[in-house]
Amino acid sequence: MAIVFQPTNRAKIVLVVYVALLWSLLVLGGSLLGTFAQYPLVFYLTVGVPIILFVGGYLLSEAFRRFVRSLVGDPFSITVLQTYRVIGVSMAIGALRNALPAVFGLSAGFGDFFIGLTAPLAALAWASGGRRGLIVLVLWNVLGLLDLINAVSTGVLAGLTTSGPVTMAPMRLYPFSLIPGFGVPLAFILHFTGLAQLWYLPRKEASPS
Repeated sequence: MAIVFQPTNRAKIVLVVYVALLWSLLVLGGSLLGTFAQYPLVFYLTVGVPIILFVGGYLLSEAFRRFVRSLVGDPFSITVLQTYRVIGVSMAIGALRNALPAVFGLSAGFGDFFIGLTAPLAALAWASGGRRGLIVLVLWNVLGLLDLINAVSTGVLAGLTTSGPVTMAPMRLYPFSLIPGFGVPLAFILHFTGLAQLWYLPRKEASPS
């Protein structure tokens, strides 16, 4: 039996869009004003706090879960949205130009580019229906999360081990800081939401009306 998706509430979508817009503007302001470079703790909180709040809210609040589920519906759209990840290739370019440590920039940049490039294909696989499409989308989301974990871990490693003219300092400056400050937590939230929705939908279908 096919899963029937309820139409999403457009007012909720507009609300979330404005929240995301405000979030991105705050990150942009911190980047342009040099706040992230001057206060590294603020930068790290900017990356981590949105993820903690979203995941915590989803796991602990039934009302928040219902809100997210009603907003997302079919995970096709939030999968296609991650095409924006291709801009992460700028980190690989920065590494090739000796602006960022290679151990971080190459893997994180090309990993992001791959996830963004394959986002529409993963969405199409899901839209085709069937178990294969589900498996493809689950694997794609897992790979996307692993790419984010790799970026964070190699970034920490590079920050602790590199010295001289090529360091991780540019990642706290405009424009690079926009990627970890906004792009990374947004990507994590989208992957988490996609996997959570894929976990929820079959159970919704199997539950009695």
